[in-house]
Amino acid sequence: MTPGAQEGGVAVALRPVQPADAPLLLAWRGEESVRRHQPLRDLTLAELRAELAALCPSELWRGQGDRFIWLVLAERRPVGWITLLVVSWEHGLAEVGYALGTEHQGKGWMRPALELLLRDLFALTPLFRIEARCAVGNVASQRLLAGLGFREEGVLRSYFRLRGERVDNRLFALLRTDWARRAMEEGTARRA
Repeated sequence: MTPGAQEGGVAVALRPVQPADAPLLLAWRGEESVRRHQPLRDLTLAELRAELAALCPSELWRGQGDRFIWLVLAERRPVGWITLLVVSWEHGLAEVGYALGTEHQGKGWMRPALELLLRDLFALTPLFRIEARCAVGNVASQRLLAGLGFREEGVLRSYFRLRGERVDNRLFALLRTDWARRAMEEGTARRA
């Protein structure tokens, strides 16, 4: 488990998903508030369990593998998940996605969870650029990414289909150098 952070006095941590987490993830994936802005594939419990069993989380720290998923824990209770897709180890490119179960949204837990992951990714892997995409209507996600230091780089027109409609996405990216600058500025501000 990734050591935790505090948000409003609540300990937030990450742990790699396990096949036993499939029922919980499947339930969250079926919630309207989770599906509203992202086109999640319909999976059976067996298919999701098999996908989770195929993951090898330790590969990330060796600069290998291409798909990783963590549960977000608040006070040791699962509240959501984060996915990382490595596009290219050679070029240090990856994409992050995330969601919280409906009853856990709006409580500020995703920010410290993403901070934990980003800190580890930039400190312990050769990844240099982390991208995130979100539907143009997902204002909460856009605010979250901007607050973490991601920069909006443009709009991807008709990026995916959602309920039979083409949906534009905003592309955000965070560079290792952006993260280092932010960490340095926050450290300077704390000492002042």
